[in-house]
Amino acid sequence: MTPLLTMGLFSLSTLNAYAIDTVEMVEVDHDNVQQLVSNGDIRSLDDCLNWLAQYCDVQLVDAQLFQLNDTWRYDLQLKVRQGHVVNLQFDAQSGTLNSLTQLPSECTQHETVTR
Repeated sequence: MTPLLTMGLFSLSTLNAYAIDTVEMVEVDHDNVQQLVSNGDIRSLDDCLNWLAQYCDVQLVDAQLFQLNDTWRYDLQLKVRQGHVVNLQFDAQSGTLNSLTQLPSECTQHETVTR
């Protein structure tokens, strides 16, 4: 290997190691979640699930709240009506679906018809 290529690979691996070391995701326990909701720091899980219910008929399998730097995120594992399990991420501060997460194809906004 040439010295320049070796130095470049070393720099890249050092940068990746640094990025991994500085990003720490912290899972929060139930009591702390209640306190965060009470303080208005995050939206409740129920708020996220109520929003989701407008689009999907799902059953909650698992939910976790994580703090990544200054942001809060709900990671949800849901079982859709067709039986398969999907994973969704919500911004816990706004209660909205993470912009990188898409609803499953089975999910569409429920139409309410007044007659």
